[in-house]
Amino acid sequence: MLKLLNIEKYVIAALIAALAYVTYQFVTLDDDLKLANQTIEAKTAAIEALSLQAEYLTQSVKLSEEQNTKLMRERESLSRINQNYQVQVGELANNLSQAQSNIEKLRESSNEAVNQWANDSVPCDAIRLLKYARAASCDQNGSANTIPVLNTTGRISIQL
Repeated sequence: MLKLLNIEKYVIAALIAALAYVTYQFVTLDDDLKLANQTIEAKTAAIEALSLQAEYLTQSVKLSEEQNTKLMRERESLSRINQNYQVQVGELANNLSQAQSNIEKLRESSNEAVNQWANDSVPCDAIRLLKYARAASCDQNGSANTIPVLNTTGRISIQL
């Protein structure tokens, strides 16, 4: 019986040691589980933050694309305006060239009266009158192509 008691003591000691080891493992696993849960929560928060950032960046890209499209339309519009301007400059340069050639023809005219008129200076009084002339002065209603004429029924404008 003594031997049984010794064996029982060893079995009980082994069971106690096993229980202590299992308890230690349980506490260690519980700590690891808590740490893993904290890591999961941190990663979940990071994923949510990155998801919000991705949504913000998506909206920013969308707005940038809209602005880019608007700027492209504006650039095309400015390009058309610039082309029209260049065409008008060319037309004005052509008109100036024609006017200058017509003036030269008048100055070299064989008709003495036309030749003298073309080569004489413009009187100072005429230059002063032109200095203060405005197209809006032709008609107070703002139409530079009409001359106001009064009659008994009211004001009538004659087209030039």
